[in-house]
Amino acid sequence: MPRWFGPLLWATMLLFAAMVFTSTRSLTPGPEWSIFDARVFGYDLAYAQGYLTALRETGQIDVYLGRLRMMDTVFPALLTAVLMVVIRLRYTGVVQMVLGALALVYLGTDYLENAFVAGLLRTEPDLLTVSAVQVASIATMTKYATLSPCLIAALAAYVKGRIAQSERNS
Repeated sequence: MPRWFGPLLWATMLLFAAMVFTSTRSLTPGPEWSIFDARVFGYDLAYAQGYLTALRETGQIDVYLGRLRMMDTVFPALLTAVLMVVIRLRYTGVVQMVLGALALVYLGTDYLENAFVAGLLRTEPDLLTVSAVQVASIATMTKYATLSPCLIAALAAYVKGRIAQSERNS
């Protein structure tokens, strides 16, 4: 791995931790709610309306549109850079091309999701439309569908490397 990979990985992990901290401390008005971005299997109009109503009652919409959105603008780029380095150095051929394409689709989808979610956050809960919520929800699910294989591949490469290192040290 390049010498700069460690700091890149640490920056990515620390930013992710800050996003989790912000979303659980400021953007979870009750145990039944989680941020749109974290709902792997999406959400529907009723959920979106309920979550936005709860967020408005706590006055935290600005945190979502401000601090979290800033972090979630940088994070996808950092994560994609980490994934692309791992994919480039640990995989070859068609597997490398497919994983690289998935990582780039993840990046684009995450940014689209951010824009769609921002639109939801700026809309009064009773003015939300089924189509606006569906588009944002599909972007969220697509983000995870393209990210998951990349994360699994990166984890597999890490485990394979640790096993090889362990065997060399024995």
